[in-house]
Amino acid sequence: MADAVQQVMDQMVPALRDFVDKGIFNDREVKGLVDKRREYEYLLRRQAVRKSDFLIYLTFEMNLLKLYTLRVSSLKKTSSSPSDHHIEQHIHLIFRRGLRKFKGDVQFWLQYIDFCKKNSSNKKLSTIFAESLQMHPTNVSLWLEAASWEYFQNSSIQNSRTLLQRCIRVNPKSPLIYVEYFKLELHYIQKLRGRREVLQLDGIKGRRMEEDGTFGGDVPILIYKQGVGEVEGVEFRLKFLEAAEEFPQTEKIEKVIMESIEKDYGELPEGWIGRAAWSLKLSPQEALKVLEKGVTVLKESSEMFELSLDFLAKLAEEDEDVGATYESFIKKAEKVSNSSYKLVKILAEFKLAQDNGLAAIKLIEESLAGDEKLKSSKDLVNVYILLAGIYAKLGKRSSGIKTLTNGLQSIEWELNEFENKALLASHTVDMILTEGSAENVELAKNVIKSVELSAVEPSLIVWLRYAMGENQSVYDVFNYVKNTIGGGAFVLNFLMECLKAEGDMKKRREIWESVVQAVGGGEGGRGVKRVLEEWEKEEEEEGDESMARKLRIRKANVQI
Repeated sequence: MADAVQQVMDQMVPALRDFVDKGIFNDREVKGLVDKRREYEYLLRRQAVRKSDFLIYLTFEMNLLKLYTLRVSSLKKTSSSPSDHHIEQHIHLIFRRGLRKFKGDVQFWLQYIDFCKKNSSNKKLSTIFAESLQMHPTNVSLWLEAASWEYFQNSSIQNSRTLLQRCIRVNPKSPLIYVEYFKLELHYIQKLRGRREVLQLDGIKGRRMEEDGTFGGDVPILIYKQGVGEVEGVEFRLKFLEAAEEFPQTEKIEKVIMESIEKDYGELPEGWIGRAAWSLKLSPQEALKVLEKGVTVLKESSEMFELSLDFLAKLAEEDEDVGATYESFIKKAEKVSNSSYKLVKILAEFKLAQDNGLAAIKLIEESLAGDEKLKSSKDLVNVYILLAGIYAKLGKRSSGIKTLTNGLQSIEWELNEFENKALLASHTVDMILTEGSAENVELAKNVIKSVELSAVEPSLIVWLRYAMGENQSVYDVFNYVKNTIGGGAFVLNFLMECLKAEGDMKKRREIWESVVQAVGGGEGGRGVKRVLEEWEKEEEEEGDESMARKLRIRKANVQI
């Protein structure tokens, strides 16, 4: 290793001497530079070399290059010498060595590419792009980097197109590549338009470009059609629309996109909203006409009304006249038989804003009573919580509690719906305990006991925090849970909350023991060892060496 490092250092000697001769660095600085490089060279030659070793070395050399450039700029220009490109070439060498070790690291390739761009190493860039794309053909960002460089730095639209077409062959389902290719062609059209104006090409050549479809956007339209043939979805098509709007004179292209959305997605709400957004460029009235037509065609689609009302709400912030249309859409939405939670929430909040809480309650209760889609929805839990919240705002908390408890009992829970049941149960316990009476605490306990173990923990944590806020005994809550519900991995977070809140060391030991049992049931021996270690540290901090010793013995006997 030492011989290899010394050989590298010897090759630097002519350039380093030249630094001193030119007065760029003095002897002391060069000696420091040599020491640093020798240190880094040894790092790069160790058996378990890391990427960070290369990055530290590169950072040092790049800072050195900045200092060199600054000092050279203050000197009078002289003839070429060995030191002219020494640091830059050394950085290239380090990158090359690093990429031999970490050729699978895309970020490392991109860092090298960025360095070459900043230092105008164009010849090397061609090679680097070819090698990186051969190594990572499915990484679209690398293809885009290469295509962008060919077009913007090398002024070669043909090379850029070739790269993007090759990328599409390898990654035909990538939405990004089509949109970026589309943008590139639009940029190229603008470039040609600018050139025509500067050179005044209004004669035969200019007419020929109009006739062959160059300025009409035929190429971007072909890319769009190729993309939508591979990638489905309204959102994907709208990205092309957004891209086209960034450039002038793209009306023909935008029209083609909108017509394809209307043809292929005329029965989907997203298609109508996209068309409304595009029509907004013409006038708010045109956008409203599109929405009116959309809710007429999809009059039973709750999603259509959801998206339309969201669209109108944003539009109303800029145009007060839209408010009347919003209200008319609300009335139409109330007649939808297949309401979703989101639509019910929008309608209820609108009525609340009009100080009509009773109407909001009636609307939600009717949805719960007669809407089959809503009954089978996972969002049913949120509807009960919404209704209870409205009761609470109207000062009818007892009705809110009744609503939540009814929800827990009436919902036909499917298997593995623990999260939804836990959410509803914890809201129920929270609303009950907010009343603050002893009777309500007993009611909360009954709710907790009615929930299966897998869904009970959020309710327990709500109760614990309520007890802490009322200065009640944390240990009493823990003891009740231990004796009534039991322990285990399902209540581990609750037990950890108890540990944070309980200050009495004797009681904490009992909680620690429950944590050990809970972790043992979930994580096994490794988890138990970890908990015992934390418990042992606490005992040592408390000065109880006898207890700490017992825990060490216990930890040593745990089998993994």
